[in-house]
Amino acid sequence: MVGVLSARTLGPAEQTLHTRTKSRPSGRSVVHVARLAVLVCLWATAVSTASGQELPALTQPVNDFAGVVDDASRQAIDGLVRQLQRTTGDVVVVATVDSVAPFGDIRSFAVELFENGGRGIGERGRDNGLLVVLAVGDRQVWVEVGYDLEPFVTDGFAGETSRLFMVPQFQQGAYGPGLLAGVTRLVGRIAQGRNVT
Repeated sequence: MVGVLSARTLGPAEQTLHTRTKSRPSGRSVVHVARLAVLVCLWATAVSTASGQELPALTQPVNDFAGVVDDASRQAIDGLVRQLQRTTGDVVVVATVDSVAPFGDIRSFAVELFENGGRGIGERGRDNGLLVVLAVGDRQVWVEVGYDLEPFVTDGFAGETSRLFMVPQFQQGAYGPGLLAGVTRLVGRIAQGRNVT
């Protein structure tokens, strides 16, 4: 059922009830406003600190800032990613960190890291990059996908890849093999979407 609000005009008696006389604010309301202003300033500072955080530059296909990826996995991921880039131009990057702090969650961290200091991931103007972030200490993984790759790597596909291919390996402490399994599946999906074998 749709409700309809009707407007009516106030009569003279009602109008006087709704008028206010100008008065000086009480000391109590000034204190409340001052407290609110301080809270807003503190919140703005916290937000700018998190977003202004100096993030590491992503310079390689595998950026192991947490030091958890074994050499064999690193080399295999590197080879897959470079082959994809040669054939399609698409770019996949892996980053491991200890924690996403001071960011509130891994998604916010991944979005900022994906920007890569203004350089982004992928070709400028194509938005054809993909970032896999593993926060070891936080026990979280996230796949951030550029718009051009979203038709191939949907949120559902990325989530399924994390849950079924990466997390079981991570739970065993096998971070490199877990990332390799996930990247292999993601790269395969992108190549399939681009009709590249």
